Amino acid sequence: MSKKNSNVLKNRNNELTSLLFGSPFKNKTKTTRSFSERVKTKQSTSEKKTEQTAINIKPNKQLTPAWFDEDDDDFNDFNKDDQGFNNQENTNKEKFDQTKTKKKTQTLNGEKITINQNLAKTNEIKKPQRKWAKIKNKDKTKTNEDLLANQTSTSSSLLRLSKKLPKKMISLTKLKDLNWQSKNTSAITSVDFHPGGEICSVGSRDRTLRLFQCDGVKNTMLKKITFSDLPITESKFCLNGEQIICAGDRQHMYIYDLRSDNVSKITQLMNKKIDQLKSFCVSDPLKLICLVDVSGSILMIDQRSKQWIKDLVPPMPAEAISFVPNTNKLISTGKSGEILVWDVRNRQCIDKFEDIGVMNSTSIAASGNLKYYATGSTSGVVTIWNAKKRQPLKSLMNLTTNSNLLQFNHDSQMLMMASSEKKNALRFVHIPSFTVFSNFPDPQTYVNKVTSFNISNDSTKIVIGNNSGNVYLYRNVYYQKW
Repeated sequence: MSKKNSNVLKNRNNELTSLLFGSPFKNKTKTTRSFSERVKTKQSTSEKKTEQTAINIKPNKQLTPAWFDEDDDDFNDFNKDDQGFNNQENTNKEKFDQTKTKKKTQTLNGEKITINQNLAKTNEIKKPQRKWAKIKNKDKTKTNEDLLANQTSTSSSLLRLSKKLPKKMISLTKLKDLNWQSKNTSAITSVDFHPGGEICSVGSRDRTLRLFQCDGVKNTMLKKITFSDLPITESKFCLNGEQIICAGDRQHMYIYDLRSDNVSKITQLMNKKIDQLKSFCVSDPLKLICLVDVSGSILMIDQRSKQWIKDLVPPMPAEAISFVPNTNKLISTGKSGEILVWDVRNRQCIDKFEDIGVMNSTSIAASGNLKYYATGSTSGVVTIWNAKKRQPLKSLMNLTTNSNLLQFNHDSQMLMMASSEKKNALRFVHIPSFTVFSNFPDPQTYVNKVTSFNISNDSTKIVIGNNSGNVYLYRNVYYQKW
């Protein structure tokens, strides 16, 4: 059989198998085509490709590059291409945002809500949120300024997170001296804050009374009054800050009225002569002034009329007195070391107790919470008492000379004590742990001999006067409000 006949038979067999069972040999077998047919098919495929590329390529359209090379910045035409790319990117972004905001909505209880909101509400019903995980939005009406003020984290805001004054370390910031504009020429014997806390009076043995604006920045001197015949040993505000009483070791005293700017001299009280005065204290709620004269008697004077009411005569001469805040009580102490409690309304002594181990008490103070009394002695021992149980709680021996200056702060968490006979003899006591703050005064602090001090009504400011005529101003960071 010839080769042509064999090929014809193979082709026929393939056609029959493809008709009956499909064509498994379609991809494997090669059909014989003429040269002209193969040329025609190549031309037709090339023409189709050129037509497709012509359709896809549009004139005047800039294609986005696959990446950017930093070295392209060296070319001048890069900015134009970059602008075109940014424009196209912005348009694509706008289209994406528009499609993103077009969310499917549906109604639930008459309200149009998105699908996400619907899912959230159904989840809340099926799986309610725990109470502890809910965010409390109580202050929705607060402005941005209030929020920013609350977010500021200063040392004072961190300290004031706790209601109790931290012990062991006290945070005080020294400001500009209060009397830097007009320094006194002799020892500062009295400093006192106005009830508002913005003005401080400074009395001295140089016969002057100065008033300063206590802002810690300028400390402007507001007034200077000179008394030709009175070296001031004590000066205090009275009548809610409308007047200042100035007294000394003379048989008269002066009253300065802040409203009328007048000074009046008082030499006698209802035909009763004034002896030399040791000290005095003021109670604005009771409208009383109590003075201790040289004989040790306690004179009661009305604040408004400046008239004598009665003398309180203790069994032993009084050396120091103090009103108990928010009560009708007055406490006194003297050389015997005993503490006397007086009812100023009934004008009689209602209680008495003494410290066996202490003699010659020279100072006394009462806390605002009515829990503690404090007494100082010539030996430097300061005793803190339980006011109700009349028992000594703690004896502090940090001072070795006469502890003649004592004062509790407004919330009774701190006691300030000092001695005028030794340099840097000043301490702050933490209440109720009855421990002394160890970081004040530090080696860099020099206050010389402290002759007077005072704490403001909100405990934010502390003034300290010394024997050199300086008045130091400190800011208590824990109670900071200004």
